[in-house]
Formats: sequence, C-alpha cells, structure tokens
Amino acid sequence: MRVAGRGIAILVNANAKRGGRRVAVQIGAVLPGANIRLTRDIAEVEGWLASLREVRALFAAGGDGTAVTLLTALDRVLPREAPFPAFGVLPLGTGNAWARSLGARKLDACVRGLARAHGPLPTRKARLFECDGTLTFFAGCGWDAQVLDDYRAQVAQSPSRRLAKSVWGYLAAVVLRTAPKTLLNARPHVLVENLADEAFAVDARDPLGTPRRLEGVGRGAILYEGPASVAGCATCPEFGYGFRAYPHAERMLGRMNVRVYDQSTLRALRDIPRLWQGAHPLEGTHDWFSSHVRLTFSRPLPLQIGGESVGERRTVELVMSPRDVRAVDWRRLDGDDLPAGERPDARGFGEHAP
Repeated sequence: MRVAGRGIAILVNANAKRGGRRVAVQIGAVLPGANIRLTRDIAEVEGWLASLREVRALFAAGGDGTAVTLLTALDRVLPREAPFPAFGVLPLGTGNAWARSLGARKLDACVRGLARAHGPLPTRKARLFECDGTLTFFAGCGWDAQVLDDYRAQVAQSPSRRLAKSVWGYLAAVVLRTAPKTLLNARPHVLVENLADEAFAVDARDPLGTPRRLEGVGRGAILYEGPASVAGCATCPEFGYGFRAYPHAERMLGRMNVRVYDQSTLRALRDIPRLWQGAHPLEGTHDWFSSHVRLTFSRPLPLQIGGESVGERRTVELVMSPRDVRAVDWRRLDGDDLPAGERPDARGFGEHAP
C-alpha cells in the first residue's frame, strides 16, 4: 500500500512566525510517510541530516533563511563527491524568494501536491554560491540588507502584523525607514574584483540583456570601482514578494549574477516600480557574471545572506559552489487541481487557531 510522503524528509523551522510546531503536525497529517523534523538551530539540523537514510527528496519548510540553513548543513554533512538529493522549499516564510522562483504557491497546495505525486519529483537545475561560509542563492551589502533590518523592526513594532508582513509593509519600510537613513549618509564606494578566469557582462544597449564575454578580463581584473547603493550576487532572480532584484540571474547557470546599483536615494524611490519589475535596461544598474568575486567597500556595510542580516562587513568574497542542486519544480507538480472535498481551509497551514 502506498503511503503519502514516503522517502520525503522535511525540516520545519520551529521559529517560524506562522507556527512551526502546528505546521509540522498539519504536514504530517497529509504526508504520514514523511520524516518531519522540527529544529531551532544548525546543530540540530546537521544531527538530523546525518541520521537520514534513502531520502528521495529533502524539503525546507520555512523562508529563505531556513532553506539556506538546510543547504549549508547538507553541504557540511555530505562528502564532496556525494550528490544532493532533490531539494525543495515549502513556503512558510515572509518573502519566500527561492520558493517563488521555483513556482511554489501556497504551502497547503504544495503539500497536497506532494501527497499525490508518484515516483521521482520533477526537478530543474539550480546553482548556489558561498558567502561567509554559507551556501545561498542571493547575498549583498547596502540598501538590501538595511531594508531587511528596517522591515523586521517595523513588523515587530506594528499593531497590524498582517499588513506589516505584506508587500505594502515592505515598501513602507523602504520609504519611511531606509530612505531617510540613506539620505543622511553619502553613498559608499565599492571595488568589484573578478577572481575567476573569465567574466561576462550584460550589455545595457542590448534590449535582451544577453551576457557577453569580456575579452582580456581574467583573474584580478577590476569590474567596477565607484559609488554603490547596493552591491551583491544572486543565482535567484527574486528577493521575495515578486521583487525581481536580479532579473538576469538565471541566464548563466554556472555563474553568479553580480550587480551594482549606483543611484541616489531619491532616484531609487522614483525607480521602485521598474526595479521591482526587473526592468532592463535601467540607468544605474551594472551586471556581470562570474564564478568568484570580491567586494571591498569604503566603509563597513550591513550584509544579508539569503534574506538574513549577518552584521556589517567591509570585504565580502563570493564564490560558486561546485554542488549541483536538483530543485523541485513546482510548476510541473500542480497542486491546484484538487477535488472540492479535499481542498484545505482557505486560510492555509499555520493560520488556524492553536
């Protein structure tokens, strides 16, 4: 007899604001054959991973930070020659950038889609890079990290958490908190060094944004030196909420999209709609592709890795991971065509009263 979820292992973030423990129980009811573990720190995650046997797919139930934690722990536990199992994200966080980029919809639809899946899950290739000892799909210094700090502070202080944790809450943090701070400080300068054997650039004159190889640009070459409001890398096009901060990120699978945005605060506020949509070309954006870069700033700046603030850095090195990731492709695992009697409560997982 087939048991839904057999061979699937799911890490649930115990610290999730939508109720980690309650969500773990709800997932277990739909996927009784799954190995579900509620964890609070990376040591618990590594211990759980070391105990797993014959996993056909591994999932992180949480936000981007939970996915980054699980991927980093998996990289530490598995020998270099051992391949990752199929990896997926069950959206339980706030922005859910990586989950969205892989086509995930609501948590309950994803879980019930897994319950109906037979055999290997559909996957697509994805790549990660390392920053500060952590595997991730985006990281950066500047406004992006500052916005995350301001957004979280606003959520904590808001009388309406539902509104504060929406896209409008995010935009409010940008306009009311981050922008005033940046107006008081001059933009820092950044030096972007290519540490790989070659590099590619996105031609701003090309409406398609096709990457082209930079002739004569090798290890140690300077890709950019000048003012920067944001500087970072990504292999995922989104920052969450549909914000396509790195619209070119998936154009070259084996390389990171390195991006610098060098406009003033007032200009950035004016450009928010186009920045959000990932418009190209866009004045002030500079894009390259490389497998290894170093960013050196004129002063320490806040750093975010996978949407989590990790303090200030003056120098950041980012390098592609040799790991190949087979990411579960939710677009090919449809969870929306459930019979009417099987549809979950419209509020979804984690939104029920305890």
